Amino acid sequence: MAKQAVTPAPADLGGMIFRNALAATAGTWGVKLLNFAFIIYVVRALGEVGLGRYATIVAFVGLFSVFVELGMAQFVERTIAQDRERAVGLIWNLAALRLLLAGVGVVVITGLAAALGYPGYLVAGILLYTLTFFLAALLVPLQTLTTAHEQFHLNSLIVLSGQLVTIACAFILLQLGIGFLALVFAGLIAMPIQIGLALWLVRRAGYGRIARRIEPRSWKPLLLASVPFGLTSLALTFNFNVDTVILGWFRDEATVGWYNASYRLVFNAVGVVGGFLLAMTPSLARVHYSDPERVMRWVATSVRWLLLFAFPVGVGLALLAPRVVVLLYGSDFAPAATAFAILALDVPLLLLLSFFGNVTAAVEQERPAARIFLGCAGANLLLNLAFIPLFGITAAAMVTVVTDLFCVAAFIVLLRSTLPVGALASDALRMAIVTAGMALVLLLGAGLPLAFVILLGAVTYCGFAVWWRLLDLRVLAGVVRRGTRRQTPEARTLSQGAEAEG
Repeated sequence: MAKQAVTPAPADLGGMIFRNALAATAGTWGVKLLNFAFIIYVVRALGEVGLGRYATIVAFVGLFSVFVELGMAQFVERTIAQDRERAVGLIWNLAALRLLLAGVGVVVITGLAAALGYPGYLVAGILLYTLTFFLAALLVPLQTLTTAHEQFHLNSLIVLSGQLVTIACAFILLQLGIGFLALVFAGLIAMPIQIGLALWLVRRAGYGRIARRIEPRSWKPLLLASVPFGLTSLALTFNFNVDTVILGWFRDEATVGWYNASYRLVFNAVGVVGGFLLAMTPSLARVHYSDPERVMRWVATSVRWLLLFAFPVGVGLALLAPRVVVLLYGSDFAPAATAFAILALDVPLLLLLSFFGNVTAAVEQERPAARIFLGCAGANLLLNLAFIPLFGITAAAMVTVVTDLFCVAAFIVLLRSTLPVGALASDALRMAIVTAGMALVLLLGAGLPLAFVILLGAVTYCGFAVWWRLLDLRVLAGVVRRGTRRQTPEARTLSQGAEAEG
């Protein structure tokens, strides 16, 4: 694809992404806490068996859900971020294609579940859950339009509305005794509300004048261009869901519930920086066209900051796993502690994989990235099939960490020409030493109240990091100051892509 003329990049890429990350998370921290509390309530209300059934439905549908999307949204987002005028020919064709694939997905996935002999209540749940494909076919293109234009405050409002409605509906339905299907029904109720809000916000933002033009002739090129993104989505889907599905084949539903409860905590830890991961892709895609070297310098700095956050979180959760699991979920979930302790070590790996995946998509290296993800997905599948029948939930957790470790190593090799691997390795070693000091404090304070132990560990880690100059407060303050200061109209126009119709 020939490069199009794009808007000049703002001088401060870090500040720009920091602003976008703030917009992606602004107003949602309260809801994140509410959602976290609600997850704990759901786990306790459903119990290990009910949670295991819901996790089986989500994992089974998730294994095949990529085939109703095929990576098209990621390709469309990057394309619009680079050339806003192309939105006219992409958004509604994306929606039309997804609607067609949704119909196929509902029939095939539900039929496959019945053919594999799943109980009737699971088949019914799978059918209901696949109906969300139709709603996502309309919602995702609208969200893609807002993120491609770097209007993350609009996307935050859409996500926020869905979370609030889902929590309210699921709570009411659980109180009525519907059980694990309450979570499925809640999504079916919330998504139409999100679609209505998204349409209204998009029109107010000036995107509503995009012609509703559907061109079947453009579908084949769109699908072909999206193949690398689709393969990456397929690989990630397998990595996140295949262990749950295989665990359900060889162990009871309670074990699946324990494993899913552990994994949810890991994803919540990673979600703390979710706004950053969401905001970076379109910004990097646009800036990469005008100044690729600056993008790579920024990537190296970001890896360092991500590791600085992820090391203590992963190790701290691993050491405190038994107390954290029982505190949050109750004694019935105590058997999940070992799996959670292992999975907690995946926090830094999962963060790096999310980051590297977004970077390679933004700088047009999605094809080698897809090969890496597919290779790791194949290894994940084979190792889970080999060890879950023998060692159950512990094997599932270990395989997740091992395959993610190899995947991260492969990405470092891929990006070795642009990443200062030696300097990052030196920093990572120092972070590991500082984290070991924090771990010693956590072990010595094992008999103290959990909240105090966590606070003591955090203070210890931050103190050591500042002392060893791993955490430069002046640099952090500078990024925050530049990211939160009021922009001039000219700078704001640059950061939003200088809309032609502005």
